[in-house]
Amino acid sequence: MKKLISILLFLISFSFVHAQCSTEVQVDTVSVLPNGDVIIGWEPSPDAGILSYDIYSLNPLTGANDSIDATNTTTFFYVIPFDTIQKYQITQIGVVANCGVGIGISPLTFFYNTIKLNQQIDICNASVNLTWNAYTDFASGVNVLYHVFVSVNGGGFLFVGSTNSLSYKYEGLVVGTNYQFFVRAEENNGAGPFTTSSNLVDVSGNFLKNPTFLYLYTASVQDSSNIMVQFYVDTAADIRNYNIKRALSSDMSYSVVGSVNDYNGMDPLLEFFDEEVDAKNNSYVYQIEAVNQCNQTKITSNIGKTVQLSATPDKLSSTNKLDWNYYEGWKGNVSEYQIYRQSKNDVNYNLIATIPASFTQNTFTDNVANEIQGTGEYCYKILAVEKNTIHIDNLPTATSYSNEICVKHEPSLYIANAFEPLSEFNSTFKPSAILFELSTYLFVIYDRWGQKVFETTDREVGWNGKFNNSGNNLPMGAYVYVVQFKSNNDEEFQKRGTVTLIR
Repeated sequence: MKKLISILLFLISFSFVHAQCSTEVQVDTVSVLPNGDVIIGWEPSPDAGILSYDIYSLNPLTGANDSIDATNTTTFFYVIPFDTIQKYQITQIGVVANCGVGIGISPLTFFYNTIKLNQQIDICNASVNLTWNAYTDFASGVNVLYHVFVSVNGGGFLFVGSTNSLSYKYEGLVVGTNYQFFVRAEENNGAGPFTTSSNLVDVSGNFLKNPTFLYLYTASVQDSSNIMVQFYVDTAADIRNYNIKRALSSDMSYSVVGSVNDYNGMDPLLEFFDEEVDAKNNSYVYQIEAVNQCNQTKITSNIGKTVQLSATPDKLSSTNKLDWNYYEGWKGNVSEYQIYRQSKNDVNYNLIATIPASFTQNTFTDNVANEIQGTGEYCYKILAVEKNTIHIDNLPTATSYSNEICVKHEPSLYIANAFEPLSEFNSTFKPSAILFELSTYLFVIYDRWGQKVFETTDREVGWNGKFNNSGNNLPMGAYVYVVQFKSNNDEEFQKRGTVTLIR
């Protein structure tokens, strides 16, 4: 009987020991390796008689504990191949210390999860939003700090930031560059000692390329209601359209006045014609905005300020004074201003002067006293010329026209108030006229009783003091003259006065 009792006590003791060692162990890390394999590590069990450590997964379909594999008693980690993870849809794993065959395994009550890292590219901001699930399986609790690492174009992983949240925004992605990210969780808010790592995610190429340049090449007046704006763009950039902004130079309050859409294969030098302007009375400032598919303005150009020209005629001096504002915005600034004039009987504008650019002179006085032909109407334009400079893609130096401005001089007549037929210097009497071409001309002389004594339609013929220039000499005294003519544009002019005949 004593022997039987001893055997029963031994069996009960043996069963108790082995039942106690067939339990879960403390897992300290579950990490995803760069190739997608999952490694699980644990603390050695203090239980005696351990034959192996058995690795189990939770079957997501049945809810059962499925045995994966086992390790020997001196190995405290196990690597589950990526293919196995995928094939059996393994999401949760655990480890049991096993003391022998035939001994019942206590059901696992705690499984361990990996950190699943996800990425979402923000093409509008050239950034990636990284998100992951919380790692709550450290024995120390859930006070976890997450470290984010990145590899650029296959290089070594670099630390980029830490957070206690479950997301991180990485900015400054570059088109054509490949990135890999992973997250490492560290217990005790980063104090350790245990860590666990997520899977790798790849990020490359799928975001917008920003323009590297946008240059307003010129703003040039075409006519009083039309200004041409040319600008040079980066066709490799991801841009939806280019907004053309305009402001009066007097108030610099911009508004969008038009847009040019981007398209594949377009010429990088774009044009826009602004046909709602009053270039005769205003100078305008233009600027270009490049807008991407996310409706973001990614770059703004330099300005282009048009030249507004004004002219003031001076009849007494037979001059026209020109004034203009400076062109602004070119990379090379302004080299010179070329002044062009067109008379009404000219087909083309002719260069009459060149003024070197400076900040002290933007005026020019044109003397037209010797312009005896024409109608007396003159039109002017200013051409601003850029200094020689190096432009992107070797663009030539730019030019910009001002508005056209026209001024008019009335025909000028010089008529003496006396003449002496026998004089060496003043023997005939006739008007001297400038600044007109004639379609009709009439010059008549009357005596004081109203009798006509001379008449001609030839502007080169003057009165010699005789009756009709061939009769008797007329007496000394005052005579009345009348000059009438029409200009080529059919404008009528008349002048009356008196002249004294001296003998």
